[in-house]
Amino acid sequence: MKTAIIGVSGFGNVHYADLLNYRERGEVEIVAATVINQDEEAEKCEVLKNMGCAIFEDYREMLERFKGEIDLCCIPTGIGMHAPMAIAAMENGANCMVEKPAAPTIQDITAMRAAETRYGKFVAIGFQAIYMPEIIKIKHDILNGRVGALKRLKVLGLWPRDSAYYNRNGWAGKIRDANGGWVLDSPFNNALAHYLNLACFLGGTEFAKSAELANAQSTLFKCNPEIENADSAAIKLTAVNGVEMLFYATHASDSTFGPIFEIQGENGTITTDMQTVTTKVSGEADEVIEIDNQRMRENLMNPVLKRVSNPSEFICDLDIAGTHVLAVNGAHESSPVISADPKDVERRELEDGKYRFICRGLDDALKKHFEDGTLPGSDLYPWLSVGKVFPLDGYTEFNLS
Repeated sequence: MKTAIIGVSGFGNVHYADLLNYRERGEVEIVAATVINQDEEAEKCEVLKNMGCAIFEDYREMLERFKGEIDLCCIPTGIGMHAPMAIAAMENGANCMVEKPAAPTIQDITAMRAAETRYGKFVAIGFQAIYMPEIIKIKHDILNGRVGALKRLKVLGLWPRDSAYYNRNGWAGKIRDANGGWVLDSPFNNALAHYLNLACFLGGTEFAKSAELANAQSTLFKCNPEIENADSAAIKLTAVNGVEMLFYATHASDSTFGPIFEIQGENGTITTDMQTVTTKVSGEADEVIEIDNQRMRENLMNPVLKRVSNPSEFICDLDIAGTHVLAVNGAHESSPVISADPKDVERRELEDGKYRFICRGLDDALKKHFEDGTLPGSDLYPWLSVGKVFPLDGYTEFNLS
């Protein structure tokens, strides 16, 4: 199988390592790579050249040069480039494995889907957790009614991030990139996006589908004064069948916690911290399953590679990942990004000149709202407010002023 990659830095290094691993196993050939920072990545470029891989500075030139010769193109680039690069890859005959999230806006998803149909190719999204067999089992248990009719799913993740995280590229923490394109980088659209996507997926009424969203309501705010977009969020999604998906996340916490899931059914619950899965059903002994996180990348790559020749192989496709994009867009439509009052924010100095911003009292508050299933507002901070309920039926374009 002939493969290509656009970008080998940052998280692109993970995709690069994946391809090297499968090449060593004799399953793929890496025929082309686009590396815009070849001086910085001289060692990787040398490795690629020594295996006969052609190196390019422009992804368009690479795709045109290898038109019709690439089976799978990996695209681990900035959020704003996912849609144009994937569409260009499909136009030149390649299937795509795009890093999460699929794209910033729902209109991007529409354009990518249209390209899939036009060129007969697929786009798989790198939401790696969704491919784990333990997660697949949770979805089957829900659909089989093991915990009764599904009522609510809740997710909580406190993942503090420092100045180095936000300075690692030109779009981290941004709403738009330097060219004015949408990015919407945030905890729920990047670091913790896996788990918002999982909540939507597990709420779906069919195995390979996510929940059909009726509306979104959110509280979005930022404690870091140096970024544009939210570093903290509480989002409530309601499906057309009434199932609620509640998501709480922050990069401005004092401690690291989660992610944890709580899936509530009429007759039981399923909880996971992504290390173990515990299922409690009335009248049954508790079931506890360990999650094998060591195989996470293989769990993702194996089905994506198989999908090239087998259209029935399950992948996280644009239908599933597009629901995540819809949720992100709906959250932004519901709530503005509110800036925290400086008196509630602590700047904490770290080693090597790094620092991070912490919102006082946020850790316990989000845990309490997670427990209650409510959105934080002025009850938490006087400067905070809950956004409006925003309908998502027929929603086709994100275009905040």
